[in-house]
Amino acid sequence: MKVYANGKWNAEAVVSVYDRGFMYGEGIYESLRTYDGRIFAPRQHYERLRRSAELMGLTCKLNYHQLMSIIQEGLEGIENDVTIRVMITSGNGKDTNLFVYIMDLQAPNEDLYTYGVDIGISRFRKIPSFCIPSNLKSTSHAYLRLARKEKGEFYEIIFLNHEGFVAEGTMSNIFLVENGVLVTPSLDSDILDGITRKVVIELASSLGISVEERLVNVDELFNCSEIFLTRTSAGIIPVRRIETRTLFENEPSGLTVLLSENFRAYILNESKYW
Repeated sequence: MKVYANGKWNAEAVVSVYDRGFMYGEGIYESLRTYDGRIFAPRQHYERLRRSAELMGLTCKLNYHQLMSIIQEGLEGIENDVTIRVMITSGNGKDTNLFVYIMDLQAPNEDLYTYGVDIGISRFRKIPSFCIPSNLKSTSHAYLRLARKEKGEFYEIIFLNHEGFVAEGTMSNIFLVENGVLVTPSLDSDILDGITRKVVIELASSLGISVEERLVNVDELFNCSEIFLTRTSAGIIPVRRIETRTLFENEPSGLTVLLSENFRAYILNESKYW
């Protein structure tokens, strides 16, 4: 791991004794990744970081090019693809601190793409956006820790929102397939506007697949033909089982496979993501 802190790259983080970001969770973050050494969707992640900073009342001191320059410096000499975590904390309450972590790629092993993952439904509800904005990526998410603590053997746990509609996972967005239509919870379901979620919607449309962004009833998860998850570090992850319901026995098929097979080529050929 490499960590950028206090204006320079270090082998490990050097944190001020008093940093409200670490003491009280007053911080924001973005997780990026590389493909063949290139940073995926850097502009989109930066704009979302700035949005979170504004929502939290934090100062994002660096413009896009300055931040990318720091990250590129940290990537020098690294050959494998990596996960990049950018975090801004409130520091001493007056001056914000910037941390950039470069670590091994936080993606599932290849078997999970081949055979799928098992997911469950959390007993905790997603915090409604009228309490905490859903488009805020904050470090202070105790409810995520509570959900992960109880997920057991499940790879991911899915939240319902305060009205009982399907929302999102602790680290991913969710898609399902019903009668050949790709369905995903709409932004008014109290979800984060995932960047890979947006890519998959665009990809599906380019392939002539009908897409619906809407409120999703929980029973649809148990009647649909396919489910998959999306997140930046992992791309598209097929779901083999939700709770006690098995969606496929051996390997995924249908739209999950079609989108997975076209995902990498699509993003690599879309200049807006580089």
